[in-house]
Amino acid sequence: MLDRLALRTAFWGFLALVSGGTVLVSAGMLTLPSFVAAAPFLSALSLLIAVAGWRLLHRELLRRMQDDSVLEARVRRLQDAMQGSMDAMVLLRTVRDRDGEIVDFEITDANARAASLLYRHPTQLPGLRLRRDLTPFGDSLFQRYSEAVTFMAPVAEDARVHRRFLKASWVRHQATPTSDGLAVTLHDISTQKREELRLRKASLTDDLTRLHNRRGFMSLAEQQLRLARRQGKDAVVMYVDMNGFKELNDTFGHGVGDRALIEVARLLRSTVRDCDVVARLGGDEFTVLALDADGYGARAIQKRIEEQLSLLNATGALPTQIGLTIGHTRVRPTDPASINELLARADQLLYARKRRRALTVAVGSAKPARSPRRTPRNIPTVPIPANVAAVAMAAARTLPSPITAVNIPTLPPALSMERGVTSPA
Repeated sequence: MLDRLALRTAFWGFLALVSGGTVLVSAGMLTLPSFVAAAPFLSALSLLIAVAGWRLLHRELLRRMQDDSVLEARVRRLQDAMQGSMDAMVLLRTVRDRDGEIVDFEITDANARAASLLYRHPTQLPGLRLRRDLTPFGDSLFQRYSEAVTFMAPVAEDARVHRRFLKASWVRHQATPTSDGLAVTLHDISTQKREELRLRKASLTDDLTRLHNRRGFMSLAEQQLRLARRQGKDAVVMYVDMNGFKELNDTFGHGVGDRALIEVARLLRSTVRDCDVVARLGGDEFTVLALDADGYGARAIQKRIEEQLSLLNATGALPTQIGLTIGHTRVRPTDPASINELLARADQLLYARKRRRALTVAVGSAKPARSPRRTPRNIPTVPIPANVAAVAMAAARTLPSPITAVNIPTLPPALSMERGVTSPA
């Protein structure tokens, strides 16, 4: 605006000088009476030129004042928007050395949100420099800001920061190059990141037992197996199944079944190491990925699980005894099987063990039936004389209590009469 005004002023000044020179040259060439006769016309022409020049200058001044007022209103609106923004906004100016190299960035303006995010008062921010006053947070940003200003390329990223430097754990960071600096915007996304982490964890965790679900186990087990193979270490995949879980639900209800699942999950988690992966695949099926373990380690883990299960059953926490069947497979570093194939192998071994246990129980319960005692046939019965029966009865009465005398029934009178013996009265 000032450049245009200066050019126009110089133009009209030059035009006035040219007009004056023309008048003087004309006066020198003409005689005095002709110059005097032409003076009113020359004066009118000069006045017209002056009025036109003043008019143009006045219009230019009015336009300049209007532009200044518009610019001032725009700056005021930008300031209001900047101060009222929920995001932290900072304006940076590049600080260069004598060779033109960027050595630092200085804060020229910032809103109240930025001051709060940086643990400072708004009046303390202008004049601060990144590398000098905001280390080490400023040092980590200096290189990226320098590249953004050099290549005029904006920076946009989600960054995790330490609460020591910013009053946020996650920020959405955007830096836009300006004519001689950067306009930086910081948006606190800590709550959003925590919610994303919670949802991601919920998608990988079983709601009931708080163990990994199938999706979480698959993703984590694949990573752990790749790491174990790279380090040349063995691993063991165990498949755990509850015995009679359907009968437990049918007899005691699903509430007791859920309690049983929770107790088994707690048992497995407390038995294995922290580095091992425990998951509930679904229903009453669990799995364990034991790292840096071989067949002996798998048997040791299985023994500890059985011991803990015996203690759980002894406490009476559940209205019935629960049992577990475990099948495991060893994974060597040269074994290229995927986690799905390893689970299938462990599942086959589990059901083979279940079949052997069922066969053992069936064989043990199949006892031969005892044949009824048969009475010998064609053996004649000899009647006991009545006097012998009377003597036996008398002897039985003389025995001390609590020995119970054997009741020897007397023969019927009809049979005694046939032998000619009379029974006593």
